[in-house]
Amino acid sequence: MLKNKFKMVALLTVLILALTLPIVRAENETTDNLATPDVTTSENASNEAINPISDNPEVDTTSEDNLKKGDVYLTGDNVTVDYVVDGNLFIFANTVTINSQIGGDAFICANSVNVGEQGYIFSNLFTFAKNVTIDGVVYDLYAGAENTTINGYVYRDVRIGADTVNILGVVGRNAYIDCSSLNFVANSNEASNKEEETTPTTKAMISGNLNYSAKTEASIPEGTVTGETTFEQQKVKTNDTNKIQEKIMSLVSFVVTIVAIWLLCLWLAPKFLKNNTSLLTTKKVLPVIGFGLLAPIVAIFLAIMFFILEATATLGLLLILTLIALIAISTSIFTITLNSIICHKLKIEKTMATLGMLIATSIVLWLIGLIPLFGSILGIIVVFLGMGMIIASLVLKDKKEVTKK
Repeated sequence: MLKNKFKMVALLTVLILALTLPIVRAENETTDNLATPDVTTSENASNEAINPISDNPEVDTTSEDNLKKGDVYLTGDNVTVDYVVDGNLFIFANTVTINSQIGGDAFICANSVNVGEQGYIFSNLFTFAKNVTIDGVVYDLYAGAENTTINGYVYRDVRIGADTVNILGVVGRNAYIDCSSLNFVANSNEASNKEEETTPTTKAMISGNLNYSAKTEASIPEGTVTGETTFEQQKVKTNDTNKIQEKIMSLVSFVVTIVAIWLLCLWLAPKFLKNNTSLLTTKKVLPVIGFGLLAPIVAIFLAIMFFILEATATLGLLLILTLIALIAISTSIFTITLNSIICHKLKIEKTMATLGMLIATSIVLWLIGLIPLFGSILGIIVVFLGMGMIIASLVLKDKKEVTKK
């Protein structure tokens, strides 16, 4: 029984992540992992793009002091990676600077991310930051940022969602960009500071197609884009209209998530729903509150300990991800349980009637959450209770079953 419950929790986690993670368009994508940028239209750019790091005598990939084998997990205020990483890189910090080679993928969440001139990421860079600057080399770039600037080389595709995007370097294949402003020429003030010529010049180049949406069409220098350019103008809407649409989408997302989790529980673990109903109507409510309050504290404490003991850093990351998943589904579990109690009081037993009541309960809770201060406090309480019910249903009932046996 316990095994089935853990299976259910895992499936719920996958569902939540699937509903919350963004979907990236990938049309015209190829499966050639060894593809390199077509930079034949710019001889100087192609000569610089080939092995920009391998000719640097300061980088010694054979030195044990300059090499980290396996995945690397880093946190802190200012993080600088100046050693070779033979694996994936995970960073959560304020400022991140990469001045070395990264053999795998890089996952970075920070205020500022800079891939220096000596930085070379052999695979994907996934980053969420305020400012992202690429002066070195990245194979594929996935960025969500306020400002993104490419001065170096992206060997394959870029997919960027940002306010301002500056492409002053080379993109080897296609660019998919959603932004407010797209620029291909350096700012005139920067040019004057560097005492450069007043004539506008650019080394920007996209060897594939450019698909972008922006408030206004960008000024693209001739010969910058080798393939086709597709522009979609963003519609300018009033603030009131935007706020109404955002609220509607938030409500729809909230209700759909709860209904999806309810259907999944109804299919895989109907007893889980029945047990949860009893948790809020019996003496078990106190353990539920205790589990809800202690679980985040214990999880964060253990995760910190795992990160300190570098050998168990992976366990720390898994623990944090599990905690995030529990928080993500806790509101839905509480809403489903509350709806079950209401249906029981009203003697509603049919599935369609229960579904209708669940939608109504979800809408009411969502509306209450809009009330200033009170809504925020209620939201926190709901999260703790939902998390406590999930843990209590896995712990308390199992103890009872063991006692009966």
